[in-house]
Amino acid sequence: MIGTIFVVIIITTLLLFTLFRDKKSLPGPWNLPIIGYLHKLDPTAPYLTLTELVDKYGPVYTIKLGLINVVAKADAKIVKKVLAKDETLTRPPLYMLNTIFENKGFAFAALDLWRDQRKFVANFLKTVGAVRVSPNRKACEASIREYAEEFVQAVESQNHSVLLDPSEFVTLYVNNVAGSLILGKQLLLDKKTAADLTESLDKVAESIAFGGPLNFLPFLSFLPKFRKSINELKEAMNRVRKIERKVIDECQTSFSEDTPSSAVEAFLSQMSKGAPRHIYNLDQLHYLLFDLFLASTESIITTLRWTLLYLAQYQDVQNKIRQELLEMEMEDFANLHYTKAAIAEVSRIRTLAPLGIPHYAAKNISVENFNIPKGAMIMPLLWAIHMDPKVHKDPDEFRPERFLDSDGNFFKPESFLPFQTGKRMCVGEDLAHMMLQIFVVNVLKNFEIGRPEGCSLDFTGVCGASLTPKPQKIIFKKI
Repeated sequence: MIGTIFVVIIITTLLLFTLFRDKKSLPGPWNLPIIGYLHKLDPTAPYLTLTELVDKYGPVYTIKLGLINVVAKADAKIVKKVLAKDETLTRPPLYMLNTIFENKGFAFAALDLWRDQRKFVANFLKTVGAVRVSPNRKACEASIREYAEEFVQAVESQNHSVLLDPSEFVTLYVNNVAGSLILGKQLLLDKKTAADLTESLDKVAESIAFGGPLNFLPFLSFLPKFRKSINELKEAMNRVRKIERKVIDECQTSFSEDTPSSAVEAFLSQMSKGAPRHIYNLDQLHYLLFDLFLASTESIITTLRWTLLYLAQYQDVQNKIRQELLEMEMEDFANLHYTKAAIAEVSRIRTLAPLGIPHYAAKNISVENFNIPKGAMIMPLLWAIHMDPKVHKDPDEFRPERFLDSDGNFFKPESFLPFQTGKRMCVGEDLAHMMLQIFVVNVLKNFEIGRPEGCSLDFTGVCGASLTPKPQKIIFKKI
């Protein structure tokens, strides 16, 4: 009898909830107490689990991940509208983000600090020519080209035709480009330092993983397994800081206030000119450099590795790029339409950040016909957007032509968000395009790349904060 009454009460409650809840409330799956939907996430590919929910609940739904309410968005237009609002400029209080960055640095900094540091970084990138419109752009391109040519020479030194995993060389020379801009030309990273730096940054990126349980259930940090991960993370951060500290110490005795040549010198110049001390101090400089390195090297190294794998797999695409290069001047990037389309297609089909970079609703937000409650974590599902068959026909097919218009010119569809969108989108987008194009051009002018006979390449990837390719070898044959 008591059991029957209990069932009736539950069913009545559910019916009343269904009938009288806010018509604008978001759909979503049932969540367990405390852990929410975490138990359902694929630990190796959480972006696939969350993309599957789009088919069931639509392009905007709500889900509970541990102790945090999440609003997931898989529609490019809605993502743009939501992230254009000032109420969504804040980052969510994820445990690992707070552990790593302490609301300092740049990408995950507190709002007021971010506003100042974004302006600082944007001005610096313009000064050194790392943006589309700058009097120093040609000089920046020439500097990047030097490292790309050194990359080619390093591969050539192995053999006329060599089977190798290009990760080591990609890591070394991309890190040296970033090192020259961020830390200064006085520090040219050797293989061991570059490898140590990348290993440390990879560890941090893995720890950030926005689908990881520790971000949503902080009390797990008391368990030995997670405590070990936190200790390894802190060790990785200390290794990066050691490299940074060496450069900062050198720069403090020799930099020019008026003509800074690196981000370190530009920041120290602000300190010496009396900029606000609560922002321009050595602690913030360490976090900023760490942030810049993580953002620049991780994204460019990963995208370049994916690009080389896809070009090795798709010889026809590689040949079309090479033909375009024969018809154009190498410096004429504006007219390398197919080359840019191929790189864009790599960024679509293997989205660098499948779960996007999360935002936080500082207030209740109403967009179109739905509400986002204050305190919700906003997750742009970039993988779902880029792999949506209603927007990108046959999304699993590698097809650069989808980024070319009827005249064969490169264009960027509204549904393509590799660097996300909004006021907190990546400030280094122009630099990333520049580096990727220069490296790809130099590689394909000197090598035919392919996969070993009888072997298939693995395109599944490993998901942390970014989706990285698994280590594997491809053939570089000198032209």
